[in-house]
Amino acid sequence: MTTTDPDSQDETTQRSLRASDIVHLLEQQIRSGEYRFGMRLPTVRELADRYHVNKNTAARAYQTLEQRGLIEVSRGRGAFVCAEFAYEQPAARHEQPTIQQQIERLVQTARQSGLSRSRLLDLINSAVHQSYGSEAPLVLFVECNRRDVETLGDELELIADVPMDRALLDDVLRDPVTFAQRYDLIVTTFQHLGQIRQATPASARQRIIGVLATPSHESLLALARLHVPTFGLVCDSPGTIESLTHIIRTYHPTSVVIPTLIDDRTRLHEMIEQVDALVVTRSCRERLLALNPVLPMITVVFTIDQQSIDFLRQRLEETTRLNALQPRV
Repeated sequence: MTTTDPDSQDETTQRSLRASDIVHLLEQQIRSGEYRFGMRLPTVRELADRYHVNKNTAARAYQTLEQRGLIEVSRGRGAFVCAEFAYEQPAARHEQPTIQQQIERLVQTARQSGLSRSRLLDLINSAVHQSYGSEAPLVLFVECNRRDVETLGDELELIADVPMDRALLDDVLRDPVTFAQRYDLIVTTFQHLGQIRQATPASARQRIIGVLATPSHESLLALARLHVPTFGLVCDSPGTIESLTHIIRTYHPTSVVIPTLIDDRTRLHEMIEQVDALVVTRSCRERLLALNPVLPMITVVFTIDQQSIDFLRQRLEETTRLNALQPRV
């Protein structure tokens, strides 16, 4: 029975896994026979603990496997393998030439028949594109804090239907050239677009895309409904403070807004004593709650607007077509 290489799996779990990564790992284990027909898979919690991801990511992986017909999820019972495969015996497998051996034979045959190196590579590239389709672009999503880089990154990845790596803004700004060379597209919110473009070589700036992250409808509705004389606003960046202050003053023109960065602990304590309600971004909520404020609180959740999504999809399609014509080396 063929099993997944544990060293390879350990390397995968050392980075932050996405639902698509877990789907790939589990599908390999099912197809190789490590999980056979009728066997029970780990629970969502167990899967999340195994790969060090949150339960939502683990649940999405199971939903994808169920849609592909590989597993069946029964509420209260768990997930079970429902697909059968013919598992190749090791002895039979070793009798077949390896992929490497087949490629070597192909190259020798092509050379003996007088086919040039460039023509051989053209034929191979053409066959690969016909079998695998156009090469998906390598995409990186960048945000300034870990919570937003994961939540907004998951949202974009799901909507755009393309895998996206994640990186924190500070890491990208420390080595922008390496990131620009590694990825076909770098996606960030408009708040950080200028910083990244300025740090990136001019030749790569057209591959940096800005998306607009706006407060969700529920967040805006809660802000509009809360009428107090003084709002305390807690964010982790000056840009977010500026945009949310404008929104609060639009809804409540006679109210006072006292903004504070979450890392300014002295000002934060002073502000809590002066205000009637708190508005906090999701990335700062846990740190603010640690201070045990006894005040009404609205947590602002950001989401990507539709125009940004449409533009991103367009650029992904353009980049995919370009990769098909000029495959990465």
